[in-house]
Amino acid sequence: MVNDYGFGLMSKTPFDLTLHEIGRILAAPNVERDILAGLNAAELGRRQFREIARVAGLVFQGYPGQPQSSRQLQASSGLLWDVFNEYDPQNLLLRQATREVLERQLEAPRLAAALARMRACRAVVTRPARPTPFSFPLIVELFREKLTTEALEARVARMVAELEAAAGRAGHDRAAMR
Repeated sequence: MVNDYGFGLMSKTPFDLTLHEIGRILAAPNVERDILAGLNAAELGRRQFREIARVAGLVFQGYPGQPQSSRQLQASSGLLWDVFNEYDPQNLLLRQATREVLERQLEAPRLAAALARMRACRAVVTRPARPTPFSFPLIVELFREKLTTEALEARVARMVAELEAAAGRAGHDRAAMR
């Protein structure tokens, strides 16, 4: 699971992720390529090709006042994509579509730079007793995906109350220790 605040790795069985394993994953050859393959960049390229084919004049857009429907344009450009992909995989328009997806939509150079920064950083693995402020948005995303009769807002409110109560107890315990 992933959102703007971070990512979570989940498994059906517990596992111990060591710092050595994190470093090994980030240092793997072609890790950027593997991440992009997991994002299905080919399907994104197919969608980008639709716009490129339209601009290049490869698909008939209809007569003035009688434009083709978007479904017809999608079918025409999809057919061209399939033919080029099978018989001319080095076609310049296909390469342009892939390049535009990598640079504009997936921001591959930025991803590579972020992974390089992560490789250079020191990783710290912690096991906090309760969710941290940075993990809270990820937990809410996880709950959003689970089916339950309890409303998402009610679950979030309950979690906030529990965390605030725990933070209040921790603050009270620290004050008592002084």
